[in-house]
Amino acid sequence: MRGFSLVELMVAMVIGLILMAGVVQVFLANHTAYREAQRFAQLQETMAFAVDYLARDIRGAESISLNGDELAVVRDRRIDWCGAPPGVHAVSYFIQDDALRCRHGSLHNHELLRGFRPGSTLVAHPLPDAQAPVAVRLGLTLQSGAGQGVPLRDHYLEFHVAMRNRILALGQPPS
Repeated sequence: MRGFSLVELMVAMVIGLILMAGVVQVFLANHTAYREAQRFAQLQETMAFAVDYLARDIRGAESISLNGDELAVVRDRRIDWCGAPPGVHAVSYFIQDDALRCRHGSLHNHELLRGFRPGSTLVAHPLPDAQAPVAVRLGLTLQSGAGQGVPLRDHYLEFHVAMRNRILALGQPPS
């Protein structure tokens, strides 16, 4: 007799299906890992931009104030910034819908960055107190998703920014 029997052929097919299932499983695991890596990369990029943008403005601030869910930063700027011309002006930062926004006065409303949880707020706490702050603790709630059908995840980010001009002014002897 030559060839394969029906039993041998069925055993070979089962072994082939098991191998194919293993290959498909590895592919799906790699695809999921890739989506998660993309999600974390996007989240990290969003966090880095938000922290850098806010920190750059707050570090040089002459003063900060809170008005509800908005953080107003007063400083001398040399360029147009969020609709404020060069000079000493207040720029307010806030979250609206899913975006971090800034404005000068009530006319301008610039979208800086998307990726925040809709309905969240920019949480700001002057340190050590609101009367004479030298730093501010900021909190942001970001949202990320790995794709369609995957539930969105919230990520709370809290960071501190020192107001360099205020700290240096404290070290100056009175004139």
